[in-house]
Amino acid sequence: MAEGARTVWFTMISHPVRGWTRVGNAYGSRKAAVEWLPFVRGAWRGCRARVSRCTLTFVDGKLDDRSARVLSQKYNLDPPAAER
Repeated sequence: MAEGARTVWFTMISHPVRGWTRVGNAYGSRKAAVEWLPFVRGAWRGCRARVSRCTLTFVDGKLDDRSARVLSQKYNLDPPAAER
């Protein structure tokens, strides 16, 4: 992937202290993330759950600065290594 955007989906819970927090992996489709919501709601009883969309932008096979910052701050993830 030289340049372009990719959308990934995350399951999120509304933690009483930390606010909206990512739980689980990134999913390639909204449908796949939604299928995990019943499990997430059961595991985190009493917490609201939702699916969150994240669009990542790649330039020359590397994640751009904005996308890396969003992954780090909002989703608590390290950016992936550059594709080879």
